Amino acid sequence: MRLLVLVVTLLIISVFPVAFAHGTTTDQFPSAAAVSNSTAINGMVQRAFGIIAGIAGLIVAILWVPIAIGYFSKDLDRKADSKERTKDALIGTVIFVMAVSGVLYAVVHYIVAG
Repeated sequence: MRLLVLVVTLLIISVFPVAFAHGTTTDQFPSAAAVSNSTAINGMVQRAFGIIAGIAGLIVAILWVPIAIGYFSKDLDRKADSKERTKDALIGTVIFVMAVSGVLYAVVHYIVAG
């Protein structure tokens, strides 16, 4: 049930596009202030992507920790359960990486818009 909620949440999040700051101006020759503002905005966007990637890595690690602990258990039922959960975690990880990177948005947009 938790995996289903995770997958549905990731699909909903991935449908919304990520806003990018392009820093373009309508002037043919942008002023120095516009160029420095564009550089500052690009720097902020790059830091935001770094933070998002760090949080995404933490979420994926939290997903895999219980499965890895199950593999080292002496209980055979727990080991078998970990082997079954590995497939679900792998699928969840792929969907999550696709959602964070924007690939899932591109695929859904291609399916819907053509």
